[in-house]
Amino acid sequence: MELSSVYQFNVMDYGAAGNGTNSDTAAVQAAIDACAAAGGGTVYVPPGRYLIGTVCLRSNLTLHLEQGSVLIASTDKDEYRFVTVYEQCVNTTVQTGNLYGKDISNFRITGNGEIDGADKAFWTRKETVGESWNSVPIYYWPKEWRPMGIMLEGCSNVHIEAVTIRSSPLYSGWLIDCQRIQLRGLQILNDFHGPNTDGFHFSSCRDVHIADCHFLTGDDSIAIDADGISKAENYTITNCTFNTSVNCFRIFTGLDPWFTVGSYNEVRNISISNCSVSNAAGFLNVTADNGLIEGITVSNVTLTMEQEGTPIFIMTNKGTVRHVIVSNMTAKSNGTCVIIGQPGDSIDDIVLSNILFDVAAKRKAFGIDIPDDIQGYAYHHFVPYNLYFRYAGRIRLHQVAVHWLDTELQESWSALKCREIERIDIDGFSGIHAGEDSEMPALHFANVKEAWITRTRALPGTKVFLQVEGTETRDIHLSDNDLMHAGQPVKTAMDVRAEAICERGNRTW
Repeated sequence: MELSSVYQFNVMDYGAAGNGTNSDTAAVQAAIDACAAAGGGTVYVPPGRYLIGTVCLRSNLTLHLEQGSVLIASTDKDEYRFVTVYEQCVNTTVQTGNLYGKDISNFRITGNGEIDGADKAFWTRKETVGESWNSVPIYYWPKEWRPMGIMLEGCSNVHIEAVTIRSSPLYSGWLIDCQRIQLRGLQILNDFHGPNTDGFHFSSCRDVHIADCHFLTGDDSIAIDADGISKAENYTITNCTFNTSVNCFRIFTGLDPWFTVGSYNEVRNISISNCSVSNAAGFLNVTADNGLIEGITVSNVTLTMEQEGTPIFIMTNKGTVRHVIVSNMTAKSNGTCVIIGQPGDSIDDIVLSNILFDVAAKRKAFGIDIPDDIQGYAYHHFVPYNLYFRYAGRIRLHQVAVHWLDTELQESWSALKCREIERIDIDGFSGIHAGEDSEMPALHFANVKEAWITRTRALPGTKVFLQVEGTETRDIHLSDNDLMHAGQPVKTAMDVRAEAICERGNRTW
């Protein structure tokens, strides 16, 4: 079978030069439009370097990037189409991209070719690099405008497979109010020190499947929000690898920097599994700002963190997070898990199961404690080293272990600190205080209204196993624990009633 009978529309037949110096925007667009006019088919991009601005995608066709083909972002602003997105929402913004589709369906990008965003052409190198908002310095300032690699709004039945997206000056992909999306076998290779060199953002998208992808990013690798016109729901993400200066996953409502009006949104039903992380500042960052996030499961993760941060960060600000399960994780990191709400918010039914944290603490602004007045989601870079829970409903820990590695820090802190918690269940926990302060408890409770601690062993060197304080503390149950290595099993403050502590079946000698 001849090539022309397989690929009906070859961009070279429409005047594409493919030399990387002349504009190929019009030729690629002409091939796409001809394919769409014929009722659909395949647009073929042969090996070569194609300089493009904005190319508008159409329904019922495949854009096939042959191995050796590269779509390169033009720096000519006149080659781009700037569009208003979120037009039906209270907050709108204007953006542009190289491959743009609106209200299209049944579209594929396939092949082993590349999309090259020519990142540094849209940035200015900083003269000096000082402290950054996170631990990885950003080397560049963005110029007045910069394109995204792929930008889709209101699209359905979209498949993107096998291609490489590299050197993005902004997000590699932004999908808004789309449904039935599949990403498979992608290589996302962006600048680790670039400004906003995220992987893919999904805003109010539904029925999304991501598998077998690799992400190298200078910001969040995968972001999921509900800032469009509908809920964000039903995601499966599996068998992916990550190397990022910020988060592997950021799941949020609100927070986008152009927002001028607060809005209530919902994100639900996200399953993440079988992922490996070679470097990150965090794995899972969940932040509900005036919205609802529920139904997140994470399983089978291996994680290494070099940047300051914490593997698991859950936060609310006038929002709700509930029904989150993280299980079967090993993390070599400089933090563990931080769950912090605000008075009147709702964080409920959070489960951590079969997790091992090996923690080499690095100095952070709030490594010991964090202010009540939380400024924003970026605090995950600065939050405490230990398991730190505040203003939450029910939290369950099952077979969670914290092991402190060597550090140059002189401070001491507990393995677990809980404040203003409705209920916490702890089963099979392993952890001791960090630092030289022998009076520091392994577990520290303040105003915990109900707790069950079972089948937990006080490690050798434990002076105080559990310290409780606060007038709201009550119903603290310890049963079937091995506390023989604790110099003092429970230390109770003067403001805690004696009947608040119930001990049964513990080994203390």
